[in-house]
Amino acid sequence: MHDLRTPMHPSLQNKFDLRQHMEPPETVKYAVTEVVMAEGGYQKIFRYDMKVLVRFSACATVFSSGTVFTMDNNTIRTTGLVLLLQFIVTSGTLLAHIRDFKGLEYMDLEPLESLVAQVSVFVPFLLALFVSLSLSRWWALRVSALGQVFDALANTCMIVASELNGGKWREVRTSVLKYGMASLELLIQAAREAEDIESLVELDLLTESEAAFMREYDLAWQRPMVMWAWIMRVVINAMDHDKTPVQTRQELMNQCMNARDGMANINLHLDTQLPFAYVHLITLLVNVQNILMAFKAGLVFARAVPLGSYFVMIQQVFSTAIIVILYQALLTISYMITDPFGDDVLDFPIGTYKVYVASIIEAIMGASRGCPSVASDGRLFRPKLRGFGMSAHGPLYEEDDLT
Repeated sequence: MHDLRTPMHPSLQNKFDLRQHMEPPETVKYAVTEVVMAEGGYQKIFRYDMKVLVRFSACATVFSSGTVFTMDNNTIRTTGLVLLLQFIVTSGTLLAHIRDFKGLEYMDLEPLESLVAQVSVFVPFLLALFVSLSLSRWWALRVSALGQVFDALANTCMIVASELNGGKWREVRTSVLKYGMASLELLIQAAREAEDIESLVELDLLTESEAAFMREYDLAWQRPMVMWAWIMRVVINAMDHDKTPVQTRQELMNQCMNARDGMANINLHLDTQLPFAYVHLITLLVNVQNILMAFKAGLVFARAVPLGSYFVMIQQVFSTAIIVILYQALLTISYMITDPFGDDVLDFPIGTYKVYVASIIEAIMGASRGCPSVASDGRLFRPKLRGFGMSAHGPLYEEDDLT
């Protein structure tokens, strides 16, 4: 067990630079979407232009980055298979009646059409509910889970910067920054089921002894929570020495608990999926509808051949393709957003989010340099102009001389 109360080596302290976490990732702008380059060279959608999408129609942007036609081949592949099945049904029917094409005109398809209609009644309603649940879970992950951790870190830094603003608390403030950014890195590693503690040492977010302590925890989800336990203990101890009011210490503890709750929510959403039987039933219902649609369209196509009804033939092909594309696209979106911490184009652009959080923290921790000081008589004493400089390693987060 390592003694976390041992002071950090000065050479390691000087390596930390919050601004290195504020460097935005490479951004590429397309006609509608703006994507960022994530780790490994993967593209992720950061934002899109709704005005351009509506003005130029979705048809003109169908092959833009992030659509159901470009983010995954499931929609196109399944549609191709269904159309192939339709072709096989049509060919088989024509071969079976090769000696009596006229007999196709009297083929009764009413029972099959009735069956397809009955199945199709349930698919839109159930599939829409399923997609709605998936989107709700995705939004909750961003706002109530990941966003809650970001907010807790920013709020904690604001409390620390306001209450522990003296020069003697500089190491405490720096430790809060390091542990906070380390918690984000460890949280993403846990969500992606990837371990890379060495990178935190290279970024000087953790010391070698702290990294060794982290490796003692086999479960990746334990590690970011340890960071927040350290933040709470370090800051509360500092506030005890500084005789900070109890209410402020309680608010600090609430923020740390909110961060823990947010991380627990992420784990809850990722490890507690929608019931398998329900998801399997929805998928099966869509597949059955697509297959029945292919059989019906193939038979109708074959019946239209001896009549020379080319419009009916074309209509059957296009109606099958459109319906299959719509249903399969909704299923594709549902499974693409189930785990938004991966490397798919619709996944969270975590790198961009971390840049935003680091920028907010940098502003909060450095705000005291320009903040007026209030005297006991109510007068404000503003800092000198020379006090707004930046050090070689970012803001020192210390109060400058006041006039």
